[in-house]
Amino acid sequence: MASVLLPTVQAHAQETIAALFSQIRSQGDKDYLGENVSQLAHSLQSAHQALVSGADNETILAALLHDIGHFIPMYEDMPSMITPNGTRVGRGSHDVFGEEYLRQLGFSPKICELVGAHVLAKRYLTATDQGYYDNLSERSKQTLRFQGGPFSEEEVKKAEKDPLLMEKLNVRRWDDLAKVPGMVVEPLEAYEPMATESLLESWSHITLHDRSYALPTKPSVVVCVDGFDPTYLSTGIAFGLLQNLSHFVSNGFHASAKSCMPSFTNPNNVSIVTGVPPAIHGIAGNFYLDPITKEERMVTDDTLLRGSTILQLMSKRGVRVAAITAKDKLRRILSHGLDPVASICFSAEYAGQATLAENGIGGVEEYVGRPAPPQYSGDLSLYVLDAGIKLLQDNRADLFYLTLSDFVQHKYEPGSKEANEFMSALDSRIGKLAELGANVVITGDHGMSDKSKKNGTPNVLFLQDVLEEKFGQGCARVICPITDPFVKHHGALGSFVRVYVQDPKLVGEMIELVKTLAEVGVVLPAEEAAAQFELPLDREGDFVVVSTKDAVIGSKKGEHDLSNLKGHRLRSHGGISEQDIPLIMSCTARSEAYGNKRHWRNYDAFDLLLNLIA
Repeated sequence: MASVLLPTVQAHAQETIAALFSQIRSQGDKDYLGENVSQLAHSLQSAHQALVSGADNETILAALLHDIGHFIPMYEDMPSMITPNGTRVGRGSHDVFGEEYLRQLGFSPKICELVGAHVLAKRYLTATDQGYYDNLSERSKQTLRFQGGPFSEEEVKKAEKDPLLMEKLNVRRWDDLAKVPGMVVEPLEAYEPMATESLLESWSHITLHDRSYALPTKPSVVVCVDGFDPTYLSTGIAFGLLQNLSHFVSNGFHASAKSCMPSFTNPNNVSIVTGVPPAIHGIAGNFYLDPITKEERMVTDDTLLRGSTILQLMSKRGVRVAAITAKDKLRRILSHGLDPVASICFSAEYAGQATLAENGIGGVEEYVGRPAPPQYSGDLSLYVLDAGIKLLQDNRADLFYLTLSDFVQHKYEPGSKEANEFMSALDSRIGKLAELGANVVITGDHGMSDKSKKNGTPNVLFLQDVLEEKFGQGCARVICPITDPFVKHHGALGSFVRVYVQDPKLVGEMIELVKTLAEVGVVLPAEEAAAQFELPLDREGDFVVVSTKDAVIGSKKGEHDLSNLKGHRLRSHGGISEQDIPLIMSCTARSEAYGNKRHWRNYDAFDLLLNLIA
């Protein structure tokens, strides 16, 4: 396994084992709970017993590391076990802490489970074998009382259903035998190659939210084209403008996919980097109403994120991650858990302010070769790609997530001169990534629809105005989750809103009223919205409203500034009609990716890139 993993991953595994073994050595001469051997000697004797018994490598390592809970820094914070006569016989829960510590390092589930069970195995054996109890050392009998005593009959029955029971009992017995003064055994360093190889085997993939992802073996890139409506792709290919994307569609992999609801930037970018819908990762919009303070807040960091990200877990394995965003508010979410020492994460918006300490890179403008472009420009997206290309050329990252801005798509329809120029420039840069040897997946966070009337004016339903006209001032608060620091091109108007009602008794009546409005496509109470759209129920309003394809929904007319449209038709997103997006890969996929039964989502991008390449 080590031969196919990236050199940085192999080096990181070696460093991890070296640090772990150094920690064991530094603590090894300490007294082993009053026994006649040191802590290190006890661990080495346990491993020796496993080795001469012909155990597999995972079991040998579990025997070696079974008391790792005694070596870790948090050990001193564990509660002491003190006998009635005042004798300290160790600290409790070292088995549990040891198991968790090894899981955090990335050891295999089997090793971790065996380490975490050696106290439980002792309790099982004392319940089922009187001779075993009689042969325990006095100190081990004393600690047994603190560890819960012998198993009950029910606990014994449950333990006997465990497929790893015999191996757990073996580790326990080797533990009991490993207390012989002066016993000649293999030195600790003899186990380093075994431990490194085992760790690399475990590190060959990561698991997040019950989905497994293989570590990349070559440069791998996911590009999220903000506002990537399929029509931009089909029109560009028809006009002969997208030579690279056309080649990928014909000779690589291409499928129609769905984005998450609401079809906005934050929920979908976070879904892509976590591999799951908002119901699991927790971020369901760009803007929300705090349920406790009742204050309206913009999502500009990872505070609301539940769980980890694919990027973070890959970085922990030694994969060099580069996450580059157009918008800085998204950068603050995607940087979750990334160590700037080992990863790069910055935004094109604030490229000139990036520092080595915060972003893993400084002097970005000099590095890319040009200053950061204006916030409201298509060039902001191209800058993201240019930076990614430069990092790839210089071999500074292994796994890239490059996410763009939808400024062009909001202003210009497919086939327009401006859209064609932008898509052509985007295509050439994506082609360059593939030319440099990377596997590339391209998808979108949402589509884009025309939201104007025939006369060119925005087709807007100001829902809070309607509700207050019927039910009175302050009867409800309409929250527009599309709201973010980039609002000039859409006036914070999208096709999905959440309604928070002052008097719960009015919810049903309000829903019935909203259903009659011409601009409304779907109205759902919170529970139904969360279930149908895979959203976190605890972060929902009292009900959700989704517009028709040709309309947007706002709060109060006075809260939305559309002056910056400057003659352009309003184009926006957020609804069911903007869920369709392409999913493209530069290379062919394995046969299982082509089945008609798979309903592709944009958050399958990393699965496709890392698990399904032919």
